[in-house]
Amino acid sequence: MVMSESRVSPPYRLRLLGVRLARLREARGLTGAQVAQQTGFTPSALSRLERGKNRYVTPGDVRLLLDLYDGDQKVREECLDLVASARVTPYWAPHRRALGELEEYVALETEAQQIRYWHPLLIPGLFQTEAYAHAVISADWFDHEPSLVRLKARARLARQWIVRCDDPVHVHAVIAEGVLRQHVGGPVVMREQLDRLVEEAARPNVTVQVLPREVGAHPGMAGGFVLLSMPWLGEALFIEAGGGGVLDRGPRVREYGRLLSRLQALALPGEESAAFIARVAEEIE
Repeated sequence: MVMSESRVSPPYRLRLLGVRLARLREARGLTGAQVAQQTGFTPSALSRLERGKNRYVTPGDVRLLLDLYDGDQKVREECLDLVASARVTPYWAPHRRALGELEEYVALETEAQQIRYWHPLLIPGLFQTEAYAHAVISADWFDHEPSLVRLKARARLARQWIVRCDDPVHVHAVIAEGVLRQHVGGPVVMREQLDRLVEEAARPNVTVQVLPREVGAHPGMAGGFVLLSMPWLGEALFIEAGGGGVLDRGPRVREYGRLLSRLQALALPGEESAAFIARVAEEIE
């Protein structure tokens, strides 16, 4: 298979294909059992396809369904393009061992239109320097082999290209002031990291806000989270836990969206935040 060099996520494309096919079936007023009877698909195979879980779907399978659903030429081309992109090897394939349970999140992150963060403890991974990432992962995976720590750090850095590519994701990060003052890796590493954060915040597709300590109690004190805006599939909520995390597309997404909007309103505006970060970097001894 060809390795993808664009923001293409095969699992996401497979999920999108399933959504398109399910909607076409429903528009024709057909049940899964009826489609299975007329096409030779088993009900379970059709269900896996519509849920984006059938990694072995072929163009022939999709054409068979589109014939039954009377899909027009545009729909056929779109669906067959999705099949082709779902069979591409993702950019993160060399890092699968290091990603572990985080792979499902990375699959969504890759094609997200916008990523919104609340980080009360760490610099977001998409902005971390190699030294900072290594220090964080070493502390988190303290009882693992150094080789695995290095692999995880490389995997984290590999993900950062989605911010800098020709079609970059839009990132809006709110971070607590304490994140800037926690000397992860020591003063030299931290100063380099804060300088890097200021550089990243200057990108047109990036907004970084700092929530100052003087705000006091705020609605994000329970912990950090990420909201991903996905084309066609709406928003997803990610709450990191251990080596993986919890992905949610249910009612909690809206609740956390309101929470993040409140944090954005409480935080310093973008330009003030960049100046604040630069001052903290200068204070490091």
